[in-house]
Amino acid sequence: MEIRVLRYFLVTAREQNITKAAELLHITQPTLSRQLAALEEELGTSLFIRGNKKITLTEKGILLKRRAMEILELEEKTLEELLDKEHLVEGSAGRGDFQRVV
Repeated sequence: MEIRVLRYFLVTAREQNITKAAELLHITQPTLSRQLAALEEELGTSLFIRGNKKITLTEKGILLKRRAMEILELEEKTLEELLDKEHLVEGSAGRGDFQRVV
């Protein structure tokens, strides 16, 4: 599961329309549809109930939406913390430093 695809999923869930979501994501509708289908296949479950013009989330889709939001918030927080600490740390860790931690 890729973070990029989770973003695609969240935008689609919010917009309730694959074409509109694809426009907002600056990708083609077929590309977005393939990515969402691949995500559903990877997870082994349907995430959307597809109607004529509107799609809604299944129960599993609602669960993934909640978790995807948590994952993206954690990613953002982690990046912020790493960038803040990067300015405070002088020098860099060598290969041996990493191996000692592992």
